[in-house]
Amino acid sequence: MHLQLRRCTHSLMIVPLLGLLASCASTPTYNPAQVETRDVVQDEPFAAPLPPGSYDGFVNDPLIAEDMESERHNSRARFYEQQAQQSDNDNRANAILSAAEYYIQASDFSQAQSTLDALYGAKLDTVQSHRKNVVLAYITYASGDYQNTLQLLAPVISYLPPVEPTVSDPLQPEQVVIPTRPRLSTQQVDALLLSSLAHQALGNYESAIHALIEREGALVGAARSETTRYLWQVINQIPVETRQQMIAATQRPLVRNRLEQSLGSELSSAALEPQQFNRWREEPVTEKQAISSNWNANSPRRIAVLLPISSRFNKAAQAVKEGIQFQHETNNSSYRPDLVFYDIGDNPYQAVQYYSAAAQSGADFIIGPLGRDYADQVSAVANGSVATLLLGGEAALTSGVARFAMGPEQEGKQVAERAWKDGHLSAAIIAPNDAVSLRTVSAFQRQWLTLGGKITSSTRYSPKQFDHSVELKQLFAIDQSNYRYNRLRQVLGYRPEFSPYQREDIDFIFMLADDDTGRLLRPQINFFTGTRLPVYATSSVFNGIQDSVNNMDLDNTVFPVMPWVLKSAQVSPYAGQLNMLFAMGSDAYEIAGNFRALTGPGQLAINGNTGQISINRFGEAVYTPVWAKFEQGEAKPEATLGMDLSPIESDNSNHSLNSNVKGVYNDSNWNPSDGKPRRRPGS
Repeated sequence: MHLQLRRCTHSLMIVPLLGLLASCASTPTYNPAQVETRDVVQDEPFAAPLPPGSYDGFVNDPLIAEDMESERHNSRARFYEQQAQQSDNDNRANAILSAAEYYIQASDFSQAQSTLDALYGAKLDTVQSHRKNVVLAYITYASGDYQNTLQLLAPVISYLPPVEPTVSDPLQPEQVVIPTRPRLSTQQVDALLLSSLAHQALGNYESAIHALIEREGALVGAARSETTRYLWQVINQIPVETRQQMIAATQRPLVRNRLEQSLGSELSSAALEPQQFNRWREEPVTEKQAISSNWNANSPRRIAVLLPISSRFNKAAQAVKEGIQFQHETNNSSYRPDLVFYDIGDNPYQAVQYYSAAAQSGADFIIGPLGRDYADQVSAVANGSVATLLLGGEAALTSGVARFAMGPEQEGKQVAERAWKDGHLSAAIIAPNDAVSLRTVSAFQRQWLTLGGKITSSTRYSPKQFDHSVELKQLFAIDQSNYRYNRLRQVLGYRPEFSPYQREDIDFIFMLADDDTGRLLRPQINFFTGTRLPVYATSSVFNGIQDSVNNMDLDNTVFPVMPWVLKSAQVSPYAGQLNMLFAMGSDAYEIAGNFRALTGPGQLAINGNTGQISINRFGEAVYTPVWAKFEQGEAKPEATLGMDLSPIESDNSNHSLNSNVKGVYNDSNWNPSDGKPRRRPGS
């Protein structure tokens, strides 16, 4: 396998920008979309091992990482130069070209040129000639000679390998099929990206977009997705007025189509660099190292918990409290701490007094307070003298202070990251018109656009409605299709066969709904899309009760879920948010016991009831939930993160359930008279 050109490094981008200012003053240009490096892989005549002593790992410091990466490319280039000296003529040419390509990746263009000089007079085959042209094009591009760059790339892009007509039917040899254009070679895929960059530098945006569309069509999977993301970012740099002029003037239907789509969509800002081409395939995913929860000599000996029990947040506070108690009762370690609860009342401004009292009483770890207003008051005075885990809030954190929150923003971000990892590009959003959903949608949009995604359409609905066809027609532009049909019918004078147009610029739907609304909304989405579009939802679509009859309408909906919600579905006396708060309380207790390990060096995490929990460098305790999908009406986990998700079938299982779990904060989902879940009206 052959490592190809790693392009668009910082030096490669700066040089053409300087040349652009000097030579193209009369041409309308825009800040170019930034491209990170990317690898294209092709078969190579011989496989080369990693040169001895070269570094092939990852570091956190970007400056150090860049230097090490450059040295790694230089090391490999020198390795190929040595191979060239020991190879026969054919392999010698391949080795020289590989060395030059690695020098390009190290941004050493003069050395790349010097290496290519060794091929003077050599007889090259087509592939070798194209490789040489692409390397020379990079050298000229880096020098700001964009016209010569395009001239070097033109024969590579336009090349068509000789093909012979093939017989379609051996019994009818007179019928032959002329093959269509074959799949583009790696060199052509490479050349299309570089030609797009050169066209952008010259202000030829129509040609730049066309080159990227051609490149996109030659790729599959993640590489294609990344090309599409970059294409949208290039288009987004062009002012709307200029795009409209290009639509009217272009003779390229594919370019016109993309420009027209961009006028009705929300695109990511190209000030944000798109992710590296092929990153999903070429780079290992950095996973957290899961460790077992371990109470030891470094764990706190006295934990104070601050909760607003005598307030309007009583139910939430009780759920968190019982989650902590549940986990405390299962702690059989000799380092089991003393546990003290403080009822901090309904006045957030008194939270600081309770926090100070807990610290003065000898607590060496404080959990809470719970709630944004309470936590923000405490964060202003918490200085790390007592390790603290706030349960909410938005204020900045100091050393020794962390935050564990379950806000709607986190779920919006999680859905965006999951859809992005699944390779989707264009999102449609349907959400209720309430404040919490707005926060979820805003977080999703920020993360999705940052990743390079595109938001094609969005609409809001009222949960009080039963029929959401109006909103869905708006989301899928069905009315526009009906309008075109009616106009065509008037012109023709008769009724042609017709089915509403299903727009092709939506890859998935982000549906925000609780379980009741989701059961109404999901079948209507299926009606308009024919079930062809993936649907992602938040955790609220599952109420924590496995109800295969009523949840059948939610089939194929994907959503994040806490492990505890899946495990306790058969025995939990409560559902939804309270069950999640119970899990949050139990995990807050385990975070306290492992606080030093989680905040120390390394990517450590513990498997908890909310998910896999780690603490990032900002002090935020981040939980990674498992993902589930409704199948035959049941929530089935798709990935377990290595955790045991076996359902708890009774209180007498291996789990020592708190005796206070049942009956303390019963809601409408639970009937204490018979110990069975209540059916909701209409369910």
